[in-house]
Amino acid sequence: MSRAGWAVVGMLAVLSGVSGCQSQDSGREKEQAVKAAAAASPRAEDSGPLTRAKIRLLIDSVTADTGAPPNDPDRARTPADPEPGTLPACFVTYRGFGTAAPTLDVARTDAVANALIGRGWTERKKREERTAPDGTVDVVEATFKKRGWTLVMEYRLFGDNRTLTLDAFDDACVEKVRRAGNLVLPAPR
Repeated sequence: MSRAGWAVVGMLAVLSGVSGCQSQDSGREKEQAVKAAAAASPRAEDSGPLTRAKIRLLIDSVTADTGAPPNDPDRARTPADPEPGTLPACFVTYRGFGTAAPTLDVARTDAVANALIGRGWTERKKREERTAPDGTVDVVEATFKKRGWTLVMEYRLFGDNRTLTLDAFDDACVEKVRRAGNLVLPAPR
């Protein structure tokens, strides 16, 4: 290409904004756009059927991303390998416990709810809050739906103890177990 051709290419690059001399604002805008695209990218639970394993990953990532306490292994009711055809085979549960306000509070609970909505879950009705006589919110309840699954979220404040519970269940699985008359939870092993 001749010098004149390269000059035209250079002018077009400058006019279109693709030269290396971007302002900091446009660089930040591009960085924000890349982050937004990454956040909107499909996640494992968004492809193929939703399984207990995908729901487990979703709950673990949402709680970790929002800074909620880790799942308490001693308090989670659902065994990792439940007997097929039983109610626990339909559920994925999370129990987070906190005694310090920064660890678990209403704002963090709202962050978990908003993260679920950001991942395609639909809140079925307005989030319910119960206020104690001193004006403190001591209960938050919400229900979410996504592709045949229901997720029930509950935050409770008992004195200085706080609990966040997420119970997700496969609607068709629960209905199948119900029709079979097998709704009894097995005794802990």
